[in-house]
Amino acid sequence: MLGVLAGASVAPPATAEPGPAAPARAGHTTELAAVRPAEAWTPPLSTRGRYVVDADGDRFKLKSGNWHGASGTWTGAGSPDDPANIHAGEKSDRMPLGLDRAPMSEIVAGFRELGLNSVRLPFSNEMVHDTRPVADASVAANPALKGKTPLQGYDAAVGALTDAGLAVILNNHTNTTRWCCGVDGNERWNASRSTEVWESDWLFMAGRYRDDPRVVGADLYNEVRRSVLDDPNWGLGDRHDWFAASQHLGDRILQEANPDLLVIVEGINWTGIPVDGLPYERPTLEPVQRLSHTLVRSGKLVYSAHFYDYTGPNHTGATGTGETSDPRNRDFSRSQLHDVLRRQAFYVASQANRHFTAPVWISEFGVGGREETGAKQRAWFRHFVDYLIETDADFAYWPLVGWHEDRKGNGWALLHWDSYRPGLRVARDGPWTAKTRNSGIQIRVDDASAGDLRDAEAGRSARGRDRPFVPVAALAGVKAGDRQVSNSRRRRPVGPRWPRRPHRRSRCCPVAWPGCRRRP
Repeated sequence: MLGVLAGASVAPPATAEPGPAAPARAGHTTELAAVRPAEAWTPPLSTRGRYVVDADGDRFKLKSGNWHGASGTWTGAGSPDDPANIHAGEKSDRMPLGLDRAPMSEIVAGFRELGLNSVRLPFSNEMVHDTRPVADASVAANPALKGKTPLQGYDAAVGALTDAGLAVILNNHTNTTRWCCGVDGNERWNASRSTEVWESDWLFMAGRYRDDPRVVGADLYNEVRRSVLDDPNWGLGDRHDWFAASQHLGDRILQEANPDLLVIVEGINWTGIPVDGLPYERPTLEPVQRLSHTLVRSGKLVYSAHFYDYTGPNHTGATGTGETSDPRNRDFSRSQLHDVLRRQAFYVASQANRHFTAPVWISEFGVGGREETGAKQRAWFRHFVDYLIETDADFAYWPLVGWHEDRKGNGWALLHWDSYRPGLRVARDGPWTAKTRNSGIQIRVDDASAGDLRDAEAGRSARGRDRPFVPVAALAGVKAGDRQVSNSRRRRPVGPRWPRRPHRRSRCCPVAWPGCRRRP
C-alpha cells in the first residue's frame, strides 16, 4: 500500500514595477464558479518547534501539491509554441497548467477532493515582468482570462485557491520561463537575474498578495545547484552563498513586504562536477547542522527538500551525460533509504531544541502513474511514503495537474484532463490505480495490497501533534543566559556579509527575553 496522508503592511518598493496592479480582494472578476470551502483554519501561519501552526495555535500540517505551469514548460530548445519543444507536450503558455481544458473552479475542486489544504504555486521572474497576453487557446476553458497577462492569470489562480479555503505558498521556481531543472540558466537565484532584481521581484510578489491572508508562504528558490562553472555554497559570504542570500531576502520580505509570511528555504540541490573520481554531492539540508537561519521574526522559518526515485545523495538523476556510478534512491533498501532521508533532511525536524530545529516540508516528491512498471520505482515510493507517515511529515506532491491525450501521456500527475475525455480525473485503471478520500490520497499497486489510509493514519496519530499548542514566550530548553543566546546577540550579522566562522552562529533569542535586541 502506497499512501500520502492528506486529512482531514508595506507596499512593494518603488523600483519594482512588473505587471499590472493586483486585483481587489473584495471580489474576483474571473467569473469562476464557487468552490466548496475547506475546513476552517485561521491565518496567518507560524512555527512552533518542528510544527506549523495557525493563529489559534492549532497545528496546520502542510498537506500540499504543486500546481505547475506558470514557471514554464518549454524545454529551452526550438520554438516555445511548438508542442514538440514542451515538457511532456504539456503546453501551459506561462499559466498554471490545465486552464485550456477545465474551468479553474473544477481544477481547484479537484484539489479539495484530494484532501489537500495547501498548494505550492510556482512562478518565474520572467513571468512577473511578462506583459504579453496569453493565447486564447491556452485559456479556452476560462474565457474570463482571455487577453490577460501571465501575472493576471497567476492572480486568478491565487484568488481561486484562497477563496476555496486553501493556503497558497508562492514559489520562485525559475528565473526564466522554462522547464526546470538542469544546467539551464536557472541554477541559482541570480543565474539569469541579478540578486537585486531577484529581491525586488520577491518584494513585489509578497506585497502583491499581502491583503489575502491565505497566501501564507514564500518559497524563495527552487533546487539551487551548480552551473557550468560555479557551485552554490552555504556560508562563504560570496555571490554564490545561498545561505546568505536566503537569510537577507527572508529578512527583507518580513520587514518590507509581508510580516505574516512563512519563509521557506530549500537546501542545496547539487554541488560538484558529476564525473566518477571527482568530488560531488547533493547536500540537501545537511549544511543546516552547522549554520542555520535566524530571521528577524521568530516562528517564520521552514526548511524544505525534494526527493525522487531517480536521484540520490550522490546521483544527479541524469542518464548518460552527468550520470555517475553512485546509487539512486530507488537502489536503496527500505532501511538504507530511511537513513538517507534522516541524514539529508528529516533530522532538522526530529531533533528538538537545537539551533536548527524547524519544520521540514518535503515540497516535491512523486512517481510515475499507470505506465510506471519499474519494481524499484514502486518500492521506492512505498518506502518513502511510509517514512512520511512514520515521521508525520509535511509534504507537497509533484505534480497535481497533468495532460492526457486519449488516456496516454505523462502519468505523474494526480489529476489529468484528457482532450478526448473532458473531466478525466485520477487514473482508475491499469497496473496503478488511485482513489481519493476525504482523509487522504491513496495510490495502490493492486487491490490485494491496498489498505485504508484512515486506518494507517489512526494507527500513527499518537506520534504526531494534532492538538492546540500552548503559546510560549521563549524557546523551550534554551535559557536567556545560555552561551548560544549571548553569542547570537553578538554575532547577528548586518547586511549581506556573513562571519568567517559561521559554525559559531546560532539561533537569535526571542524578543520576549529581557535584554534581547534585534538588529535590522
